[in-house]
Amino acid sequence: MQHAYRPEVAQAVQRYRHFIQEKIDHREELRRTSRPRSDRFHAWRQRQMVRTTSQLGFAKAHGIVHPLAAFELSKGCSVGCWFCGVSAPRLGDLFAYNDHNRGLWRDICAIWREEVGESAGQAFLYWATDPMDNPDYEKFCCDFHELSGAFPQTTTALPLRDVGRTRRLLQLSEERGCLLNRFSLLTLKILQRVHEEFSAEEMAFVELVLQIRKETESKAVAGRALERALKSGQAVETSTIACVSGFLVNMVEGSIKLISPCPASAEHPLGYRIYAQGSFTTAEEFRSQLLKMLASLAISVGPDDPVALRPGLDWAVSEKGLTLSSPYLLHHFPGLPEPALQRLGSLLAGGGQTASSLALQLDADLPTTFWLLNQMLKVGALEEG
Repeated sequence: MQHAYRPEVAQAVQRYRHFIQEKIDHREELRRTSRPRSDRFHAWRQRQMVRTTSQLGFAKAHGIVHPLAAFELSKGCSVGCWFCGVSAPRLGDLFAYNDHNRGLWRDICAIWREEVGESAGQAFLYWATDPMDNPDYEKFCCDFHELSGAFPQTTTALPLRDVGRTRRLLQLSEERGCLLNRFSLLTLKILQRVHEEFSAEEMAFVELVLQIRKETESKAVAGRALERALKSGQAVETSTIACVSGFLVNMVEGSIKLISPCPASAEHPLGYRIYAQGSFTTAEEFRSQLLKMLASLAISVGPDDPVALRPGLDWAVSEKGLTLSSPYLLHHFPGLPEPALQRLGSLLAGGGQTASSLALQLDADLPTTFWLLNQMLKVGALEEG
């Protein structure tokens, strides 16, 4: 048998492949090691990882790192990207680095580290904003690095607004241990200018996210991209650009939300779900809101807790037990007789039950019933919030 000739892979290609694999390995390491101090927060975040796999599929879900927080330093964004997956409003107020705000910011960074622990650095300082809109962005980054333990990664669509500033930010980021940054590029002209202005060495650890109208598709059908798709009347598969399973904090508004990614929908058009929210004006109010939300996170199913299947799951009973399925993932829950499993699936799908009221209607072993409910909670199969 003759074999097709395969030339040896060039060393430069091999190095590039290894470089890409190192970035993927780093992403997986962040997913594994970003463990908050709170057991409740950790268990909740683990559930969101499994849930996003069930809702988005393995490939998309495992591209999400699930950082613990995003802090916004402005209200809105000056760029107005056509594809914006979180529908950022026009740029409004900025969180200036004055004496009052500096003190509040540093106190919040210290509280964040104190309450979350060593993984507090797994956060970044933008969301529905462009970090380069805030002229004091680098100062906030340095404070966060000092008090939370890591220099935050930057994604900006404005690398050319002030090339000198961008170059200094990349240098500062490298000096303080940040491994990757990103430029979001909106036109071929901007792409060409980036390569003209920055050397290959400067760009080695900068990812270029190409979002060129008519040349590339939007990264995810969510936010403005979802609005455009719905207006076109085309059938679309929605997704998300959201990545945080944790807290979204806006320093201008003094708001704090507990969020996690989900496919964009009419109910969640921005591609993330809000599980809790509150406001603060002082650092201690921030701490109070943070602790209140952490305390609300379930770590197990109690007798009086409401129990219902998460929307989007189908159920069936077979020799493998009660099977809960999405288009991407199956979970099997054996352990009870078939009639009890049929009743369990029906009651969970119908909702309106507490764990104890459901268990008592099954006429089955109570410890096994609660064990099954807790297994369902663990993989994000039960509705929360």
